[in-house]
Amino acid sequence: MSQNANLNELQHLEQLNKAPLLKRWLGYSKYTGPAFMEAVTTLGAGSFASVASMGAAYGYKMLWIPFYSYLLGMFMLTLGTKFAVHSKLDVLTAQNKYQGRLVGSVVTGLIACYVGYVTFTFGQYALGTDALENMFALVNINCPRSVNWIIIFALSFPFAWMYGKNEKAVRFVENFCKILVAVMLVVFVAVICVTGVNWGALFSGLLIPTLPSGMEGISTGIAALISVVAVGDWCQYHYAMRQRGFTPVHEKLAHFDLTVGGLMPVTLVLTFVGVAFAVTFSGGSFPDDTYELANALVGAIPSLAIQIGFYIGVLAIAVSTMIGMSTIAAQSLCRAFDKPLDPHSKLWKFGIISTQIGFLGAFIGKPMWAVILVAGLQSCFSWVSGSSWFLLSNDRKFLGKHVVKNYLFNVGVLISVVVLNLTFVTFVLTKLGVWA
Repeated sequence: MSQNANLNELQHLEQLNKAPLLKRWLGYSKYTGPAFMEAVTTLGAGSFASVASMGAAYGYKMLWIPFYSYLLGMFMLTLGTKFAVHSKLDVLTAQNKYQGRLVGSVVTGLIACYVGYVTFTFGQYALGTDALENMFALVNINCPRSVNWIIIFALSFPFAWMYGKNEKAVRFVENFCKILVAVMLVVFVAVICVTGVNWGALFSGLLIPTLPSGMEGISTGIAALISVVAVGDWCQYHYAMRQRGFTPVHEKLAHFDLTVGGLMPVTLVLTFVGVAFAVTFSGGSFPDDTYELANALVGAIPSLAIQIGFYIGVLAIAVSTMIGMSTIAAQSLCRAFDKPLDPHSKLWKFGIISTQIGFLGAFIGKPMWAVILVAGLQSCFSWVSGSSWFLLSNDRKFLGKHVVKNYLFNVGVLISVVVLNLTFVTFVLTKLGVWA
């Protein structure tokens, strides 16, 4: 961003911060973007698969999980905002300086953000290539996964590659992610318009938490929780704000952005997906995996255009998540090794390129052993990252007078850390068969 443009933005935001609510919100909408980078990172194959399975198995009863888990995650995302606008140090650098490299570079940077997202890209390619193969089959075109993975690569890699090179590139990628989120919303709304929806049950399932009895119901809910709440998402939002040069003047904008660019689209997309599968499989048997679930759902949609639209929505999920995962992997890798966030550097380029190993998911699917291993590592260390952020938020050496002073907010952060750790531990133990 040029110095004049930056000054104009700051002056406009200073005016908006004092403006009436509606005028302020309308003005802020021009500057949103970082939260959309976080949202597309969250809206991946894991969250789609979990919500689809929950909708098919339990109907509307567990629609509350993505909504409440994101609300809980907003405590940590808000800390990411505070760190971005009130300190010259990014969060990984601050962790390394005040808490040691094991906490910052190793646990948060390498395990949670880099290794985790490299592993999870397999699922994005697996889901996206399935969607493409099925979509082309609807119009009698053979486009197998062994070939169509190139489409996902072509739609995601160039945007991940250009991100961070300059202000225009950052905004361009953010806007592309906004378009992909809009595509998801439009096509999944169209799907539930065809399948139908019980609005009373929707709002009840969305707002009133219930959990089916038995380990199967609990583990399904936990799988959904960990697909929404993750350390990497906190870092994604934090670094996206730093890419935009957010200052204390941007803080109110950041909170607005987090709501309209994070909470709302994530909740709406996952709710619509859950509703579609809830209606389709209500009261009956359902397939065991998401691939078969998707085929069965599309088979219940009479319109070819809506069928194609559904698969385009799934493709948008895979493509946008690859962009989000690649960019945060590159940034966290650089900061883990104390290197600048330079998109022209070899380390940054390696971070972007190495996440593309996920294309193997088109051939071997999602390697559950790797997913369980990474989730296990995160279950061991997620409380370390969360506790670290909590300590930083109350450390005057880091934030000075901007430390968290609200007792209830601190309690919320601690609850978020505890829940995050419990969900990871329970999920891993369930998958390993420790709990039947």
